[in-house]
Amino acid sequence: MHERAQGRCEGCGKIAPLELHHRKYRSRGGKHTLSNLVALCGWGNHTGCHGLAHGPNPPQGWSLPSGRCDPAEELFLHYWGLIYLKD
Repeated sequence: MHERAQGRCEGCGKIAPLELHHRKYRSRGGKHTLSNLVALCGWGNHTGCHGLAHGPNPPQGWSLPSGRCDPAEELFLHYWGLIYLKD
């Protein structure tokens, strides 16, 4: 995942301190897999991409529902376009 991010936020592309975000939250059954983890810029005061991911209207694929959802089969809005994240 760090190799994929290459020091950039996978949401906005900015070079910044990064935090791991579980697309399918651990509380919803999400695992520590490459398809479920993304590197996002800081939570801070909820202005960074990590805060946006936990907000009411996250971009496509940033926050996945509980249930049988497989993160590897859900598109993620990366800063360079919609992609599938593979394990």
